[in-house]
Amino acid sequence: MLSSFADYTIVYNLTADDLATKDLTDVTDRPALEMLKLESTPTMVAERVRAGILDGTFRPGAQLGEVDLAAQLGVSRGPVREALQRLIHEGLARAERNRGVFVVDLDVSDARDVYFVRDVVERAAAAQLTDEPDPEVLAELTDVVDRMERMSDAPWPELVDVDLEFHRLLVQGAKSPRLDRTFTTLLAETRLCLLYLESFYPDRAELVAEHRGLIAAIRSGEHARVAETVSEHMSAARTRIETDQRRAQSAADGD
Repeated sequence: MLSSFADYTIVYNLTADDLATKDLTDVTDRPALEMLKLESTPTMVAERVRAGILDGTFRPGAQLGEVDLAAQLGVSRGPVREALQRLIHEGLARAERNRGVFVVDLDVSDARDVYFVRDVVERAAAAQLTDEPDPEVLAELTDVVDRMERMSDAPWPELVDVDLEFHRLLVQGAKSPRLDRTFTTLLAETRLCLLYLESFYPDRAELVAEHRGLIAAIRSGEHARVAETVSEHMSAARTRIETDQRRAQSAADGD
């Protein structure tokens, strides 16, 4: 064993002459390893807090304290501070001077604005897909709606994820990086808006029918029909959210 160990360690004690004559092709010809992709601590903190906001762990209006979050996650306050700034940029949190950071509480005007921008973005994406139909994208959209139909008894948050997957694929189908980036900034707020809509879809078949209608409009190749179908989809969501907010306000006033 000792002789073997000495033979092994001599590799690390090569002289200049040894290096000049030694054949190193067995080392240099090996394929390089890919660098590990490690997420930064602020990214991981942001993901944890974002998930907590979207699943209701942190309720609308709740304060996101740096000290508490750092203690819960076992990190220093620096990464937490950076993560909270990211969530503020995404629209999931808001900062109040001398008070701290709070989970955003979307009101009707916020929801109306989210769907206004989505209408613009998704009409553009659908128009592009109508001009240049991509069978693969249309097949993927159909697969998502088929899955949505099979999930009729699934919890609403799971259906929300599938709904977002459909619209993400629709926008990506336009093959416009800038359009896709714009849509990505709306994802978190869109998910919050969609969570309000559960009571309006007691029959999940209606949700499925709306999305099948979007695909049918694109396949028709009729630009006017495509634009109208996308706008009706967005307008219906806005109206439902406004109705839900009025209902909640009436209940609060009654108390």
